Amino acid sequence: MAADKLSHALVALRGIPVFMYHDLCAGAASGDRYTVPLALFQRHLAFLRQQHFTVTDLASLADARHRRSVVLTFDDGLARQYELAFAALQSHGMTATFFVSTSLVGLPGYMSWSQLREMQAAGMTIGSHGDRHIHYTGLTLPQAEAELRRSRIVMEDALGQPAVAFSAPYGFIHHALVSAARRAGFQQICTSLPWLADATGESIPRLAVYNRTELAEFSALALRSAGPILARRTRNALLHLPKQFLLHVWPQRLGVSVGGGAK
Repeated sequence: MAADKLSHALVALRGIPVFMYHDLCAGAASGDRYTVPLALFQRHLAFLRQQHFTVTDLASLADARHRRSVVLTFDDGLARQYELAFAALQSHGMTATFFVSTSLVGLPGYMSWSQLREMQAAGMTIGSHGDRHIHYTGLTLPQAEAELRRSRIVMEDALGQPAVAFSAPYGFIHHALVSAARRAGFQQICTSLPWLADATGESIPRLAVYNRTELAEFSALALRSAGPILARRTRNALLHLPKQFLLHVWPQRLGVSVGGGAK
């Protein structure tokens, strides 16, 4: 038993897993890789509870040094996050951060301000996904900063609390955009770069959860096992240049909006 524990410790990476979900569905998995069946999400939460994980928030990353700590986040502010994820989290006594694009709040398929206030009152954190759901690195820095500042002001007026967390739509971000987000008033800047988070980085990497992220893979990621995390990092590195090329010449091929609209 001692040898097994030592072996696992040698291949466990440092940092905190910050999981990134998007949509949920009540039935079987759909064709959208970002839409996770509710039953699978429930299994993820049950694993965290049964294995005595601490589900913390982005603001507490500096204090979350315990090996069994994770952060749960959701992007896009979709209505089913309120309808499905919120209740599931409450049933397990857990919280998450929900990133919303302020111009989309209240539109069909998206959460309303009253729903977001209810979730916030129940302990959930509401963060910004920008004002519009667009590719912010495709804007000039003054334009990006103005959009992000507007989203923060709108959120604070609607929710009555400081908005300090920002998640970049599509995960596209660079050092200059991080600086612009900080000037706009955000302290925690989330990306889609697959890695573990700590309190020292300028931005917060996250591990995406897909409709095929079964419990075995999820548990390995939560336990910071090197194999699946390094595999994701390697795949991301291999795809980086092709994605950057498409981003500049054919962003629609990546499902990216430069001028506005949602993914």
